[in-house]
Parts: sequence; structure tokens; C-alpha cells
Amino acid sequence: MTSLFHSLPPILLLAAALPIGWMNTPVADIDSPAAVVAAENSTSARGTSLYRIRSNGMNRWYRVHYPPNFDQQTATEVIVAYHGGGGNASEFMSTSGLNLASDLHGFVVVYPEGTGALGGWPFFTLETWNAGECCGWAADNNIDDVKFTRDMLQDLSKRMNIDSDALFATGHSNGAMMCYRLAIEAPSLFAAIAPNAGSRDVFTKPTQPIPLIAFHGALDCNVPFEGGFGCGISGTYKLSQEDTLKPFIIKNKAIVPALDQPSETRGKAHRFEANAPTTGADIHYWWMTDHGHAWPGHGSSLGDACNYDIDINEEMWVFFDQHRR
Repeated sequence: MTSLFHSLPPILLLAAALPIGWMNTPVADIDSPAAVVAAENSTSARGTSLYRIRSNGMNRWYRVHYPPNFDQQTATEVIVAYHGGGGNASEFMSTSGLNLASDLHGFVVVYPEGTGALGGWPFFTLETWNAGECCGWAADNNIDDVKFTRDMLQDLSKRMNIDSDALFATGHSNGAMMCYRLAIEAPSLFAAIAPNAGSRDVFTKPTQPIPLIAFHGALDCNVPFEGGFGCGISGTYKLSQEDTLKPFIIKNKAIVPALDQPSETRGKAHRFEANAPTTGADIHYWWMTDHGHAWPGHGSSLGDACNYDIDINEEMWVFFDQHRR
């Protein structure tokens, strides 16, 4: 799973030096209007479309996968899936397996595109999210990805009937950090979040309870369980998993379980439940002792160790389905 620019060719890293104005170039100036229209209406896979919007004066993009029985008029569950730093929506779509889960369960998946010197049309390369301190071009240029998310969902609402009680967010690494930021700064948007291999990257506290299910591996050196700078090239300090979750545990009024008593064990994957009977904002945590910086059950494009005892897509959907508003 591409994340935090790990193992990217040096020529792509040099692109970060390009000025912010590059992203503001009108799409029609980058390519012909006909080509832009074709891109916006393209289907890279069955039921998958690419859309362009304007947000904060910039061209921004997002992809949507619609399940086979999708009905535009029927209120439908939506999962917004944020790719890892250095990746893009297409890569995340192809490696996460979320489209298959969408087709099985009937929810829509939205894959936003981050920003970067080569981000967006036509390259969609080396894209990141401004999750706070991390990561890369988006954080350096203070891109407002919270507003982009709001603008994107407003645009999506013109294309389909979003079930606002079943609108969820997930993400990998830098994308997981974005989920935490959204849970803190825009808590009314999503009914629940499912961050994977990420940490909280803003230091404000949540203002209202939000259910969450998090996934992390003991072998993840990019975002270390105990916190620190990690082995990636983002150059930012990562909070520990304990410090990441503590404000949510407090706000959710969740009851922390004994750490030697997981609620469920499957092979080397252990699920802990900090349930919140007074708020309903439960916190579940999958801890995998053989797992690195990867998408559980689906592998890593970087070759990181991956746990296959669970399928993150199925686990998050079970949790989401139980935590509608």
C-alpha cells in the first residue's frame, strides 16, 4: 500500500519543489476541454466514475464506485476512502479491494484525490493530505482538505441520494490521519470512521463522540505503535496509538478493556472493544502482531508484512453497519 512517499523515485520527490500555482492551472489549459470531459465521465472499472470540482480556488478530483444495483434515487450508504500519502485514488481503488466489498454489500465508495505538485489531472501522482503536521505538499501548502471533503460531498449529493445516517470514512496512513482530523474538525459529517495504519496528527481534541474502529500492526515502522518519527520520509513525529485514541476514549465515554483480554482473536489478529454504553460511540481496535504498513487482508504494494487473518473491508463494514446514526 503506497504511503508516505516510501520507495518513490527521486525524480518524483523533486516535483514537490514546484510552486503551488501549478495546481491552480485551469484543467482546460493542461489538456483539451474534450479530454477533460472524457476524463470526468470515464469509467476505469464497471460503475466507476471520475469527477472534478472547484474547492478553495483549485481543481480537485474524486472517483466514485457505484455497486451493480445502485439506484440514484434511493438513499444509499457511502464510504469515503482516503488513499495513503504518495499514492492516489486509482491505486487505492485497485489495491484495497473496497470495490468488491461495495458490490457485495451495496454501498458506494468515494475515493478522493489528494494534492501535490504532480497531483490531480493529468498525472495524479505523489498526492498527499493535509492531516495536520503531515504530510508533504498538502501540509506544506496548508491545503484545506476538510473543506474539500465538504465540497466533494455537496457535489456528490447532486449525483446521488446519500444516506446521511450511513456516511462513513476510512483511510490508510496519511489517509487515516485525515480521518482523525475530520472526526475532530468536522464531526457532524461522518457517522463513524475506520483509520488504518495512522495516528492523530492534529492536537485539538474531539468536540463530540464518534464511533471508530482502528487497525494497526506491530511491524509498522512508518507509523510506529509507540510513536516517533518512523522509517518513512515524511519527517514528522507520529503520536503513539495510545495518545491518538485517548481523547476519543474520553469524549466517547468508552470503557477501556483489560489489555490482556481481547474480545476476539483470529490467528495473530486481536480485537479489543472499548464500548460506550452511554454515548453509543464504541471504539474497536484490531491489533495484528505480524502486520506492517499494509491494508489487512489485501497486502502492501511496498512489500510490507500483511495479516490475512482478517479482511479490513469486512470488519469495518460490520462496525459501520452497527453504528449508523
